[in-house]
Amino acid sequence: MNVMRRLKSIASGRTSISSDPGGDSITKRAKFDQETEQKDTEEPNRVERCATGLEQHMASTSLETAASTSDISSMPRKEKSGYDQLPKEMHEMRIRDEKANNHDEKEMDAAVVSGNGTETGQIIATTIAGRNGQPKQTISYMAERVVGTGSFGVVFQAKCLETGEAVAIKKVLQDKRYKNRELQIMRLLDHPNVVQLRHCFFSTTEKDELYLNLVLEYISETVYRVSKHYIRMTQHMPIMHVQLYAYQICRALNYLHHVVGVCHRDIKPQNLLVNPHSHQLKICDFGSAKMLVPGEPNISYICSRYYRAPELIFGATEYTTAIDMWSVGCVLAELLLGQPLFPGESGVDQLVEIIKILGTPTREEIKCMNPNYNEYKFPQIKAHPWHKIFHKRMPPEAVDLVSRLLQYSPSLRCTALEACAHPFFDDLRDPTTSLPNGRALPPLFNFTAQELSGASAELRHRLIPEHARN
Repeated sequence: MNVMRRLKSIASGRTSISSDPGGDSITKRAKFDQETEQKDTEEPNRVERCATGLEQHMASTSLETAASTSDISSMPRKEKSGYDQLPKEMHEMRIRDEKANNHDEKEMDAAVVSGNGTETGQIIATTIAGRNGQPKQTISYMAERVVGTGSFGVVFQAKCLETGEAVAIKKVLQDKRYKNRELQIMRLLDHPNVVQLRHCFFSTTEKDELYLNLVLEYISETVYRVSKHYIRMTQHMPIMHVQLYAYQICRALNYLHHVVGVCHRDIKPQNLLVNPHSHQLKICDFGSAKMLVPGEPNISYICSRYYRAPELIFGATEYTTAIDMWSVGCVLAELLLGQPLFPGESGVDQLVEIIKILGTPTREEIKCMNPNYNEYKFPQIKAHPWHKIFHKRMPPEAVDLVSRLLQYSPSLRCTALEACAHPFFDDLRDPTTSLPNGRALPPLFNFTAQELSGASAELRHRLIPEHARN
């Protein structure tokens, strides 16, 4: 249905909005789950059909230059047994010797394969440069099973034979003409709430296709799978877990945005790894991440649909890291509700779902999202009160944080560090708080000076509770 017709129907009262903000969101959630089992993100270079004005703008949006390379989103964690088998085209593979242009500690110096490569049970042996003048080391991995596939390639679980440690190896097709942006960014990252890059090496197929293999720490669960577990049990996720996960997402994003200068551009439950024992969370999949440069255009067709900020739907190309904070608001609301808040069936339907909750954006709000967007003829729909979206027992602090993140104007959204200091997370700062199983909370307050640089004394005092200060 045309977006204008949908909005006019809502404005005239023919489509009601109840405490189920999505209207038919149960159906949409089921469809979403099915889509994510197949392919949970759209291809960045495919532009959906839109309403007049919005359609023309999105269709004419310029793509980022080819040098940006791997701007492809990751995969959902597959649960079907069929995905334990590696694709046939991955069986016959050899590792090519590659000399790095620089001598980064995490870069491989050369790599060889023993056996048939990534076939289950086979060995991958890579040679890496030693640190601090130490001799080269050979590290061997045994491929065990595929844990995810997507348009980018494949992710498989493997075991390091020297240490016994489980790792995840993400294999991505590499354009030989360019450096891989994901690798460049991951080399910069070092944070307790960001997945760690262990090593990397290149491999080729018989067709002379070049693959980059990123060896990452392996974490068994995702927020998506944890959320689905509670849904299957017809239960809501415990508020303590929602607080823990949302806080750690915000802390990781403060590090990415403020310290490294990187926008993730695909925050969603599938890209949030969780240790099921400690409940430590780590953001993963930097295939869509980018350092945003003021004045430099960026692709607007980015981020998985349910978590896509409205300025992206309006075709903005000079957006900010605030798009990640919108995504955090969507994830937080989903964990509280047990279903996506904005379950759009297409890019433009996504806008309809947002307007059903936030109301029609004003001319000023549209200008804040995209100054170049000139189509303002939207039916006037009133905002739906936040307290009616969530059940009455929902902590008001949780609803307040959602409302501060899901703002049309990007500049009005909480920053990641401001979000960490929100009263919704006060329980985590209580020295008597522990995990439901009695274990201590994961590290939450060990901020570095870089993470807190620029923060006021008042904000610092709030972020680090007295019992955690040196």
